[in-house]
Amino acid sequence: MRWLNTLFIFTFMIVFASCKQDLGTTILAKTGVVLDGSQEVPAKPGAGNGTMDLAYNRTTRTLSYTVRWNSLSGNIVGMHIHGSAGVGANASVVQNFSGYPTAQSGTYSGTFFVDGLVVKEQDLLRGGYYLNIHTALNPGGEIRGQIVLQ
Repeated sequence: MRWLNTLFIFTFMIVFASCKQDLGTTILAKTGVVLDGSQEVPAKPGAGNGTMDLAYNRTTRTLSYTVRWNSLSGNIVGMHIHGSAGVGANASVVQNFSGYPTAQSGTYSGTFFVDGLVVKEQDLLRGGYYLNIHTALNPGGEIRGQIVLQ
């Protein structure tokens, strides 16, 4: 499993280094997108934090992500993508995750298909989706990060 994460990171770095950050580019990427309690609505105080690395392939309409988190108040009880909502707004879940580590610190990688019906590319490109992580102490979400590609 570690080699798979290494392969993903290596591939992501090559893609990131070789692409331009404009809307006409096939691959859009962003690393180090912050997740924290201040982005939750309402904001959640606490030490929990994390980052996301993102790469969106406009040809296949697939978003690849690696999420890292630490210092959560307890084990994870839910992790998913919500949308469409900008910063400071809440929205419904559009993608539930499964198989992620539930520990207070960890890493999870996967992909997300932009189907054009429920999840629209124009909303993704304008930052209209966010990822959040839920714990028992914060069932509405403990940390959140807006999915931004520019």
